[in-house]
Amino acid sequence: MELLKKSNGSLSRTPEEIERMIENATSAYSLFLNAVGFDYLADRQTEDTPRRVAKAWLKDLIVGSVTNEPNITTFPNDEGYDGLVIQSGIPITSMCAHHNLAFTGYATVAYVPGETVIGLSKLNRIVEWFARRPQMQESLTQQIHSYISDKMDCPSVAVSIACKHTCCSHRGIKHASVMSTNKFSGVFMESDNLIREELLSAIELNGTKF
Repeated sequence: MELLKKSNGSLSRTPEEIERMIENATSAYSLFLNAVGFDYLADRQTEDTPRRVAKAWLKDLIVGSVTNEPNITTFPNDEGYDGLVIQSGIPITSMCAHHNLAFTGYATVAYVPGETVIGLSKLNRIVEWFARRPQMQESLTQQIHSYISDKMDCPSVAVSIACKHTCCSHRGIKHASVMSTNKFSGVFMESDNLIREELLSAIELNGTKF
């Protein structure tokens, strides 16, 4: 089986391949539980845990690593709209590439259209596809920005993400702080710009969701 060279990469797998990966991961996690001191088969609560964990990874937690990119629908910008398109409050559920612990929060995605506009739900699907794989939040922000900019042939794109990381709150310093990352381009980089101010207001509102 071909292996991913980057933790936040993606390689589409067939249903048959995914089932084989679940079986292999089940065996491997059984050994892991034994290695950290658990006779998981002796407890009815955990006897099926290795397979549950394997399915959770392949079907949910890292599904963006094993599936094709979302089908992106765009429409002609017939009226020549050149204002801000913004989608805020997009849920983020991802996994830290360093400790394989969850981080969760919200994304704000915005762009200024050119000749086309994107189907609104597709912005959510793009965020979800990149988030559902082992990630660094910095890389996730850049990946979403680059993808939208390339797909839309759009010079003005903004992505802002705010998340709480359990690798920070559940280990180490054990603080439930919020990490924010931003990637702006085009008009969003200009100071004293009404479109930029509108974006910053949406980002500030996004932060109140915690």
